[in-house]
Amino acid sequence: MNSPRDERLAQFRAEWPRHVSWAEVRADDPGAFRMAAKGGLLLLAAVPLSLLGTSLVMEFPFTISMPGWLDLIRPVVYIISVWGSIMLWLGGLIMLTMPSDARRAIAIKRFAAARDLGFMRFGFAPPRAGIMFAEGTAVQLPRRLREQAQARASKKASKTSSKKTSNGSAAGDDPNKPLFRAEFALWTGGFAYEPGLQIAVATYQGSKSDPKGPRNAFRYLTTRLPRDLPHLMIDSRRNGSLRGVLPGTERMSLEGDFDRHFAVYAPKGYERDALELLTPDVMACLIDYGKHWDVEVVEDRLIVASNKVRGWSDRNEITALLRFSELFGDEIGHQAKTYSDPRASHPRSQVAVSGQRLKRRSAAWTTAIFIAIVAAMLAFPHVLGWFLDR
Repeated sequence: MNSPRDERLAQFRAEWPRHVSWAEVRADDPGAFRMAAKGGLLLLAAVPLSLLGTSLVMEFPFTISMPGWLDLIRPVVYIISVWGSIMLWLGGLIMLTMPSDARRAIAIKRFAAARDLGFMRFGFAPPRAGIMFAEGTAVQLPRRLREQAQARASKKASKTSSKKTSNGSAAGDDPNKPLFRAEFALWTGGFAYEPGLQIAVATYQGSKSDPKGPRNAFRYLTTRLPRDLPHLMIDSRRNGSLRGVLPGTERMSLEGDFDRHFAVYAPKGYERDALELLTPDVMACLIDYGKHWDVEVVEDRLIVASNKVRGWSDRNEITALLRFSELFGDEIGHQAKTYSDPRASHPRSQVAVSGQRLKRRSAAWTTAIFIAIVAAMLAFPHVLGWFLDR
């Protein structure tokens, strides 16, 4: 017999639409099929262009002979054919997925209506706070000021995306600009900079010079907690390790078999605080309902990250995350209400600077090792030749 908790999750999943027909998609978004047809034409154009590129270099599937005076531009033709075919393949494949995306959006929107949740195809951009959302090492504004700045920036985003700021730097250089976009978002809490709860798919949209998070795309749950808490990362062992991001000096061990499922990181000196927040009930909830996900607590936000982002996982992941927000949110929220940081000037509402952020593993050693390996590979033939000539 199912427990009440399992029955609650089963209720969520029973409310998920069983089927969305293509006729419903056509009625809701007829433009999606027109775009898919155009995508098919782009793929047809990509085939001969790809064959031209392979034939120029590998003489497959056929050989192209050029007059001597034209053979000089063979490399140029090859480069144009390669980049042109890549653009056509990517554009065509993206356009072909539009009917499926529209069908996916209809299913999530219907579930949202059944649960009295809001739905947006593109939701609230998650703020650049914490490890999962690539905060990086830039000094962050206080949360409230960051909210105000982001609220103002979001109103001007469409007008300033391609312009320069008054000092000549790009608008994207703002260290507080979100680096992830929220897609297929469920939310509660009214229209605000950060909703009370949001479940969405995060996709990275930063530039090469922007900080990177552990993943370029992931599904996430974010919800508010009663107050600011020390920065905690609870890294699930079932979906990869965050050891490349976090130093081992801030990793701590917890009681029981919790360490078999998770690796926990807390700021140095905040180990006792982490134990105060991660009580046996909280740990049991994590093991029972969240062992496939990474969980981060930063400021007054709870962030849960899942690797499953495709449409076929929507029903299971969205309903499970929604149920987890009820269970784990209640558990950690209860501990947050009684938490106090004696190091802060206002212990009942603030966290001291030393506990606000986990340290990040420096990329200097990784970069140095990579350079050394490349240098060794380049030098090996010369060293071997010198040794054999002795």
